[in-house]
Amino acid sequence: MNLLVTILFVFLGLYALLLIWLATGFLKEDYFKMHEDSSALPVTIIICARNEARFLPYCLNTIMNQQYEKSAIEILFVNDASTDNTLTIASDILGASGIKHRIMNNASRLGKKKSLAAAIGMASNELIITRDADSFCLSQLWLKSISDFYARYPSDMIIAPVALTENKGLMWALQAIENNILALVACGSNAYKKPFLCSGANLVFTKQAYSKTEGYKNHEHIESGDDVLFLNDLRKIPGSVIRYLKHREAIVHTFPQFSLGNLLQQKIRWASKFKTGGSSVNFSLAILSFIANAGWLFCLLYGFIRPQNNALTLVFVVGKLVVDILLLLVVSGFIKSKSLIWYSLPVGFIYPVYTWMVGLGALFLKPVWKR
Repeated sequence: MNLLVTILFVFLGLYALLLIWLATGFLKEDYFKMHEDSSALPVTIIICARNEARFLPYCLNTIMNQQYEKSAIEILFVNDASTDNTLTIASDILGASGIKHRIMNNASRLGKKKSLAAAIGMASNELIITRDADSFCLSQLWLKSISDFYARYPSDMIIAPVALTENKGLMWALQAIENNILALVACGSNAYKKPFLCSGANLVFTKQAYSKTEGYKNHEHIESGDDVLFLNDLRKIPGSVIRYLKHREAIVHTFPQFSLGNLLQQKIRWASKFKTGGSSVNFSLAILSFIANAGWLFCLLYGFIRPQNNALTLVFVVGKLVVDILLLLVVSGFIKSKSLIWYSLPVGFIYPVYTWMVGLGALFLKPVWKR
């Protein structure tokens, strides 16, 4: 049994080293600084929605309130056969905005990739920004930060940050901490030119880059993955330039899942995307994280069953908690949350169980897509 614990310590060490490597990449990535006198580049913002009446006003109104030249903005909104009043809300808000826009209404559900592909084909501008209908910006400089960054650093794709809106409770804290750590991983891996994480809730790319990958052709049979699978295709093309926009004004916020069942289904859907074309960093992180969390649970239980081994198992339990909390502290300077750090310890005890539930669910359960 001591041999097993020793092996687990080896995996914990590898887990810690990989995360330290990614955290170092995150810290090496410089914060972007905007120029006050920069011009507004023409951009096309694409939003696809299905039954998003509850959150859509937050998304659209925060775009309308951007400090950006309205004549440089085009909004393409795709209503994917919603059965609520999503279409009415979009028509009312966009109609009164004074911004060039087009609303496409799918008669039957086509899914996000086909909806995005149709909109991209109609975009007037080279620079495309995708947003989720349940996302919103706290900053009025979100669009300016993207425009300035692209003007200074022309890129095929710009990975922009996403955070969960401020809330309270363990359910929110679990998701917010995980999201913040993933932001660190996305930024850190990109610093080493090995990007594998991004979110369609705040993703920037050019029409030319989209054409290079032939759109979503390579993974059109997978309902999700308009973001990470597109990224994976693009990074395989020689000469492609992918950057991470590390700027607080560029952060887009989303809402957490409000029930454990919905949260697990969401994570199982996301996990299904990484079964196709994942990177070596992604694969290594997934395996080491799964083993480290399994080892944490084993050591915690083994310490109770065999108290004489408490010292060894306690070192493992505390060691993993320290690594995870340090990562949260590193990224907290970028994605700020006043209360999140106080949840780090209780979430540290819950997260290994949650990880196993998601991991096993992704292996044996079929993803249930939003309807």
